[in-house]
Amino acid sequence: MAEQYNYEASYFPGCTMKTGADESNRPMNIALKKLKVKLNEIDDWNCCGSSSGHALNHEIPIGLGARNFSRIPKDLPVVIPCPNCYRNWAIAQHHLREDPALKASYESKYGKLRTDVGIINIYDVYNKVLSDIKDRGETLEGARPLKGLKVAVYNGCGAMYPKEIRPQHPRDSVERVVKAIGAESVVWPWPNKCCTAFVSAVYADIAEDLITQIISGAFDAGADAIVTSCAMCHINLEMRAVSAKLMNTLPILHLNQLMAIYLGEKPSEHKDWWKFHLIDPKPVLEKAGLWD
Repeated sequence: MAEQYNYEASYFPGCTMKTGADESNRPMNIALKKLKVKLNEIDDWNCCGSSSGHALNHEIPIGLGARNFSRIPKDLPVVIPCPNCYRNWAIAQHHLREDPALKASYESKYGKLRTDVGIINIYDVYNKVLSDIKDRGETLEGARPLKGLKVAVYNGCGAMYPKEIRPQHPRDSVERVVKAIGAESVVWPWPNKCCTAFVSAVYADIAEDLITQIISGAFDAGADAIVTSCAMCHINLEMRAVSAKLMNTLPILHLNQLMAIYLGEKPSEHKDWWKFHLIDPKPVLEKAGLWD
């Protein structure tokens, strides 16, 4: 008998999740397995054009996106964990939908483009599956609410895209997941302030100033940690804070890590998640009674 899934979609990992963000990728896969979510990685996908591509020429990410749309095997939504990848996919989709001649030109090169599929982030999947399970009156075996953990939900730019490229999902998606798994979401001033993303590689002083504001805001609001769904935001927030006091007390956690812990994973058994963190999350997780 074929296994029954709570959700199935195509999957575009992007360059970051496939390589540098292993500490986010591993717990994500664990969480999805426990939630009975099946993601079918798109065969022979290519870079979305993030960072340098769209800065050089806006046609580059559209062309790269067109080829990716030709690689989607079925009319299923595409899950894209990286906000930068999501943006480039969504912008390419928008232009290809609005310009039939442009779409036809790329279909002459790549074949059918599945531009009618939905594009969603990983937190949209979590929201849907957790909501569906709750509506059915079911419980998740081994789940433990993250009571005692106070987090500042950091969306960065990703949740703030205009409705043309993110029309169907609320902008509080990450916060809804955090609340659903039992953690406390603190009220703080900078959940949507840009971390400067790739600008930080060129103008480190600008990045340090903005990121210090972000971390100070979360610290002053009483957060134990900052949680983000973006690997680039995670890197910047850890690397560019200039206050030693804040660096030593406020870890940056991936939403995927919290999901896996909520679903029963023991943080102490996953040293491969934490070894890439510049700020050790262990003291905060111990304080909340979650380190075992």
